[in-house]
Amino acid sequence: MNSEDSKKIIKEHLDDEVLELMDFRNHKKYLLDNRSENVFRFTVKLLSLEFLISLMEDKRVKNVFWNPSTPPPGGSVDSISLRYKVYVEYY
Repeated sequence: MNSEDSKKIIKEHLDDEVLELMDFRNHKKYLLDNRSENVFRFTVKLLSLEFLISLMEDKRVKNVFWNPSTPPPGGSVDSISLRYKVYVEYY
């Protein structure tokens, strides 16, 4: 799995309008405890339960994790600056 393949799979589950609304950014490879080479991470401002379920039901996807993320030090911590990190583990 490479970054372009991962991004393509994710975008199959969203139309461009929703992708823009969610503010999809920072898609990149992520090493999860050295147990898998097929984990990619991205950030969004909004999470859609329908999107997450659709992604989890994809036969190429092993698991999906997410957590809230605050801005780096020196940034403002409020609901406007909060983003979510989403991790997708592929088979």
